[in-house]
Amino acid sequence: MLHFEREVTERVLIEAMLKQFHHVNLGLHDTDGYPYVVPLNFGFEIVGDTLYVYTHFMKRGHKLDLMRNDPKVCLEFSMFNDFPDRPYKGHRHDYRSVIAKGELHIIDAKEDYDTFKKGYDLLYTCNNREITPLESRKTLPPMYIGMIVCDMANVTAKSEFPLRTVEDVPFIDVYAVPEDHEPFDIRDIIEARKKKR
Repeated sequence: MLHFEREVTERVLIEAMLKQFHHVNLGLHDTDGYPYVVPLNFGFEIVGDTLYVYTHFMKRGHKLDLMRNDPKVCLEFSMFNDFPDRPYKGHRHDYRSVIAKGELHIIDAKEDYDTFKKGYDLLYTCNNREITPLESRKTLPPMYIGMIVCDMANVTAKSEFPLRTVEDVPFIDVYAVPEDHEPFDIRDIIEARKKKR
């Protein structure tokens, strides 16, 4: 990573970042040789060394055909905060991003109800939205749950502003704080990097 000081490796910070995102972009291998990328709602959980990302989709369509053809996928989560007219600590924008590579499993409620329900229930994560409880529906929704299994070794994260605690993860409202042109002090991050070598 070119700007190592922007890399986020602590899982608690990555988890806090994932809670901030409004959607995930799912990258698939298309049959014409080009990537096929589609934005989706999502839910997630981190268990041990594995990130599980859940999404949902209809039981037919191009996206489903691609998933069945090649389950290896790439996930991209990001958000951007722009403040060109009010620089803060030498920056005119801030961002958070997470990239994860994994394998997608198509979950049918009729074959694996427990995993389907877990994924369905976690969909509230995206935008803290309310969902109709599965058990209150008269019939199962006509959809699949996609469970993407990502080894944490294949998850990378970045932030323009240095993140040290969960409280640092939400964007700073630069218009609500005093002007500050002093660069971030990242000596501790540089020192920690040296110790890892």
